[in-house]
Amino acid sequence: MRNAVIVIFILGVLAAALGQAQMKRVRTERGVVELELSADNVNVRALISNLESRLQQLAVIAERNDECAQLMQPIILELLALIILFPSEIYVEPVIVEIIEPIDGALFAQFLGSLKEKTFSNDKLKFLQQVGSAHYFTCIQLAEILDCFSFSDDKLKAVRFLKPRIIDAENAFIIKDHFTFDSDKEKFMKIMYE
Repeated sequence: MRNAVIVIFILGVLAAALGQAQMKRVRTERGVVELELSADNVNVRALISNLESRLQQLAVIAERNDECAQLMQPIILELLALIILFPSEIYVEPVIVEIIEPIDGALFAQFLGSLKEKTFSNDKLKFLQQVGSAHYFTCIQLAEILDCFSFSDDKLKAVRFLKPRIIDAENAFIIKDHFTFDSDKEKFMKIMYE
């Protein structure tokens, strides 16, 4: 039964990928089961029907021998009860996985070069808001960005803005020394770890 569920799941994923309803015939060493697959669900009524008919065949065989019937009857009843609990359809929901990666090295070098060309802190911060919001950064890259600012207040503003774009914020402790004063280091750590 477990292998059948795995086969159903795999076929459901394939059908979902195809985006169209299909009838699939699953051939096992013990027989053939037909399944209707679509992008939205896996219709397993045929599988359940097949399992029920095989259990009925076992019950008929078991009835021919009293000793066998005593052993098989509880197992057959338990399996029938489990089949009743098994859903008649399995719904396949696609999962969207967003892979977040930091800005690549070459693009970051261009980004940093453009940031360094800005003379005033306000222009640098505006540039961070405009261009930085389209990329993700590592703490090491954040350290290089912070080095473009002269004043702690501007560095802290940059950190506040970029914090949601930092993919490894748990590593922020490695760059706290880019601030001169202990009070600024504490503010930085508070921003990054809250």
